[in-house]
Amino acid sequence: MRQRLSTLRKCAFGFAVLFLAVYSLDYVPGIMAANGKMFGLFSMTTFVDIGHLGLGLLALISGFAGQRAARVYFWFLGFFYAADVITYAIRHWTILPPLTNLLVNLPHIVISTAAFLIAIYVDRPASHALASST
Repeated sequence: MRQRLSTLRKCAFGFAVLFLAVYSLDYVPGIMAANGKMFGLFSMTTFVDIGHLGLGLLALISGFAGQRAARVYFWFLGFFYAADVITYAIRHWTILPPLTNLLVNLPHIVISTAAFLIAIYVDRPASHALASST
């Protein structure tokens, strides 16, 4: 008998697709600008590529591994991307205009927030989710 995939594990597979797609976009002609920025806004280096590939593979592995692994992945992702946003925003505080700094960080802010919300609320009994938010 086949077991249904939980919402949490589906989220892990969705994030795997997201990160692996971003990784793949670096190799699609026309996506990268001449200045090495994706869509002319996001700096894509080998280090960033490895990060997207690694996070995509971790999401895929955690989705196959089960509920607990998927939840740990989302906690890790939330903290990792929050740290990335804070570090980038501070390092570029005087280099970029505030609006540009916000726009460059916006995808990571959204991903970090979504990861935390998924880790806290998805596939948790209602009483447990309420207890963890108080």
